[in-house]
Amino acid sequence: MGVTFWVWTWTLLVVFALVFLGLITKSLFNRLLSAAHQLERITTKLESLSALLDEKPSIQRPEDSLLADQGLVLARRKALLKAKIKKQEQRQRRLIASLKRFDPNESRFH
Repeated sequence: MGVTFWVWTWTLLVVFALVFLGLITKSLFNRLLSAAHQLERITTKLESLSALLDEKPSIQRPEDSLLADQGLVLARRKALLKAKIKKQEQRQRRLIASLKRFDPNESRFH
């Protein structure tokens, strides 16, 4: 085992280390590119959201119902109550359906 053997051994170790470092650097670079792409997508969505927040909708005051026809007012109130009850019933049906599909072995219960 002469000097030549040790020179080649260290040369191979350095080459393998550089290859390994290159693979780690490439992996890190790919992850940074992925993060930059996600950041770009988020910024475009934030810009559109901020534009929507800047333009505030004009809220109109509801009409006074003192002078309105009471039949129309009661019919509208009845329709609103009916829609509210329908939403509550749909929510109850969804909750019952989710209880039927209940699996205690799901990961969120461990």
